[in-house]
Amino acid sequence: MTEPAEPAALLVCRLGLDPVRGRVRRHTQVGIAVRAALFAELALSGRLIGGRFPHPVGESAIGQPLPDAVHAAVVARRPTPWKRWFNHVDPDREAATAALVTAGRWRVENGRIVDTAAGATVVEQQRIAQLLASRQPAEDLSLTIVAVLAAGYGVGDRRAAPRAAGRLVKSWLRPQLAASGADPAAEEAVLASTRAALVAMRKARPVPFL
Repeated sequence: MTEPAEPAALLVCRLGLDPVRGRVRRHTQVGIAVRAALFAELALSGRLIGGRFPHPVGESAIGQPLPDAVHAAVVARRPTPWKRWFNHVDPDREAATAALVTAGRWRVENGRIVDTAAGATVVEQQRIAQLLASRQPAEDLSLTIVAVLAAGYGVGDRRAAPRAAGRLVKSWLRPQLAASGADPAAEEAVLASTRAALVAMRKARPVPFL
């Protein structure tokens, strides 16, 4: 699989769509995944560090609306453990939805989300599912992050599996981050935020999880 042509937060949101029903499956878990992807983007771009809690670096407004908004929220809030950053995630999912509509990838009709390239989305969902079944991470770090988060909420027809996705943080994400040459403080933030997100997905589920 090649590098995603869009930010990880938007891709992880799109992959959560049921194109037939016109709605995001497991919308709370997808919202958690969107926020985690934004945290990862901020960390890998040098704008966020921290293992126990997120610590912002630099300015908030640099012309990237979704990550800028999360960065500003971290700036405005006193040091808060990672797990508490995944309690109210609807605004991030709604912002990602609005961005996809603005980009022309989605449109909203009578309360339903219409994917303008639904066939391509299904193919992408299947590719992520095949990647997870292969037990081999993607070559691209950003896509590995997307795959881990999508495994947590259940991409396509796969069951939500946040516990199994947590194991991928150790076997896939940690070594790939180390090999990428990322700043250790940023690496720590990506790992901590992704783990916290998957724990939040487990707690959000009303039915037994894997």
